[in-house]
Amino acid sequence: MFSNRTGLSGAKILLLAILVGLAGLIIFKRLQDLLPPDSLTFAAGREDSAYYQLAQRYRTALARDGVEVSIIDTAGSVENADLLGRGEADVAFLQGGIPLTGNTENLEAIAATFLEPLWIFHRGMLINPSDPINWDTLNVAVGEDGSGTRYVVDALVSAMDTRLITENALPIGGSAAVDALRTGEADVALFVAPVSAPYLQDLFSRHDTPPIAVRDGEALVRQLPFVQLAKIPRSGLDYAAVHPAQDIELIAMIGRLVAQADLHPALVDRLVNAARTIHADRDLITDKNQFPNTTGLNMAVNAQAANLLSGPPSGLYNYLPWWVVAQINSFALLLLPLFVILVPLMRILPGIYRWRMHSRVYRRYPELLDIEHDALRNMKGADLDSLETRLLDIEREVVNLKLPVRYQEYAYTMRMHIDLVRQRLAAIRELRKGE
Repeated sequence: MFSNRTGLSGAKILLLAILVGLAGLIIFKRLQDLLPPDSLTFAAGREDSAYYQLAQRYRTALARDGVEVSIIDTAGSVENADLLGRGEADVAFLQGGIPLTGNTENLEAIAATFLEPLWIFHRGMLINPSDPINWDTLNVAVGEDGSGTRYVVDALVSAMDTRLITENALPIGGSAAVDALRTGEADVALFVAPVSAPYLQDLFSRHDTPPIAVRDGEALVRQLPFVQLAKIPRSGLDYAAVHPAQDIELIAMIGRLVAQADLHPALVDRLVNAARTIHADRDLITDKNQFPNTTGLNMAVNAQAANLLSGPPSGLYNYLPWWVVAQINSFALLLLPLFVILVPLMRILPGIYRWRMHSRVYRRYPELLDIEHDALRNMKGADLDSLETRLLDIEREVVNLKLPVRYQEYAYTMRMHIDLVRQRLAAIRELRKGE
């Protein structure tokens, strides 16, 4: 009677129970770590690097939400990847193409954050300076061990089959490489860094050390899957002085913000929120709102971060604490696959349940047909008493079935058919008496 009054079938009640149970389990799990940690460690770079400068901006942004960011001074991307792989950093900047190390399955990208070109500066008076094949006798600053610059230089050496790394290579980068170029200790200095790198600003303003493009950049893009082309427009550095005098096509890597896969959802939320502010501006080689995004990462992407970056910030931030909204977003992300499964299931289950009720009643129909056929095929010799006993057994089972009210019609239909067969048997019995 309850099912009839509420309009809920057994299948829908079962489905509702499953849904409530799963939702309760997820909510319980979420409540266990509702409040986020109040700190995280950020592997960046040297204090004079763009990575470190950007990490400081993240520290300022997260401090407004009560999260303390500890910045780890490193040699760069290669060391950052090592720290992440060993679980000694929660989040880090990684240059595109840098291989992950250690427990790589526990690392996910939060976002692509900026372009990092290969910057090449020289002191002038070099013959065809854009061709690294001519550098084997020069003093070249190639970045320190553990830096992204050194990794790219090694990859270029392999792709170009040159002798760039010789006894004349200087394992220095950042401000030290700029100073070496200025003093003459280095003839060429290579950097892989965002446009905002502090040590690049003085080089950009000097006309005697112009940035140059490596020869045949498109060919290198074909050989190195982690690089793409970026362009400095003519007069982009100094419009009045027409500096540079022509477009410069650079090869560039995509800078990535990478974190531990089990990073608390609220911290993921704050990192994405900070990235929207820190990386959205246009600069010399990128357009406004080109970053952050989730393209070209070449690694697993945090599902919550991808969902947050796919649309505008939630309006719930205006009414609820940010860490609550972060949990709601994460919870909704978990429920989405559940609903993808349950919606088709909700359509299928009623049919399955109806078939189940139908089969409970009609499963003895073949026996009912056999009784009728036995009587009709052998009207004179059939054991009518035995057939009637079998018929009574079928009827007793149908009468005793406990069915929802809406499916009782199946039982009544079956009993009508039993009565028809019983009438056939009675007619045969009367026919025998007449003989």
